[in-house]
Amino acid sequence: MAPSLLLYGLFMLYPMIDAVRLSLFDWDGASPTMSFIGLDNYMNLLKDDVFMQSLFHNLVWVVISLTLVVIPTLVLAVLISKVKKGRLFFRAGFYLPSVISLAVVGVLWAKIYDPLMGPINVTLQKAGLGALAHNWLGEQWTVLPALVIVGTWAFNGSFLILYLAGLQNIDPSLYEAAEIDGAGPVRKFLSITIPSLRYTMNVVISMVIIYAFKGFALIWIMTQGGPFYKSEVVSTYIYKSAFGMNKVSYATAGGVLLAVIVITLTILFNQWRERRE
Repeated sequence: MAPSLLLYGLFMLYPMIDAVRLSLFDWDGASPTMSFIGLDNYMNLLKDDVFMQSLFHNLVWVVISLTLVVIPTLVLAVLISKVKKGRLFFRAGFYLPSVISLAVVGVLWAKIYDPLMGPINVTLQKAGLGALAHNWLGEQWTVLPALVIVGTWAFNGSFLILYLAGLQNIDPSLYEAAEIDGAGPVRKFLSITIPSLRYTMNVVISMVIIYAFKGFALIWIMTQGGPFYKSEVVSTYIYKSAFGMNKVSYATAGGVLLAVIVITLTILFNQWRERRE
C-alpha cells in the first residue's frame, strides 16, 4: 500500500491541507508575498450574495437530482431486469451517456435546448404548443432545471448499473413467496425490492449529493453561470474568483467551505441511515 498512500498523500492530502493554509491569506496568485488575514475570507464569503445564491443553487440541484434519480432509476432498472430479450441492448443504451465526455454532452444539449433550431422547441411548435417553447438556457426559471436534467442524463447510467447489480443479489424465493400470498408488482416493489436495495440506495444518494455539489463542466460549457448568476453554483463561482478576478485565496476559502459542506452532509446522511437501520 505504500506507493498508493504516497501518491495519495502527495496529490490529495497535501493540496487539501495547503488549501486550508492558503485560505487564511490574501493572495492574488502572482504576488511574491501573502498577507495573513485569518478567517476574513470565510466571513466575506458568508456576506457575499453571489456565493450564497450559488450555494442555494447547489442545494436546489441536490433536491431535483434526488427526485429524478433515486426512485425513477430504480424503477427503470427493475423494468430492464424483467426484459427477456435485448436486456444487454437496453443496459448498454442507458449506460452510454456515462462514458461520453462532459464537454460533448454540454455541446450536444446546448444544441437540443437552442431556442430557434433545437428539437425541443421545434417539436413544440409543430405540435401546436408554441406557447410552451422557451429559451431554456436563457430564462432564469428554466435554466437550472434544464441543466439538472442534462446532469441526470449524463450520470444516470452509473446509478442504473448499481441498481441492476443489486437486483441480481435479491433472493428470487422472496418474490415467489410474495406471489403465493397474492402480492402484486407494486406490493413486491415496495415490500421486497426497496428494502433489499437499501444499501445500494444509500450509495446512490451519497453519490448524487457529491456530484450535485461538485458539478462544474456542464454548467461552464453551457451557461457559465448565466443568465445573471441564475445557474451559478459554488464551483463556477470559485473558478471565476480565482482566474477571472485573481482572488485566489478567496476562491480557495470557497473551495474549503464547499468541501466542509459536502463532508458534513455525507456524514449526517450516513448517521441518519445507520440510526434507521
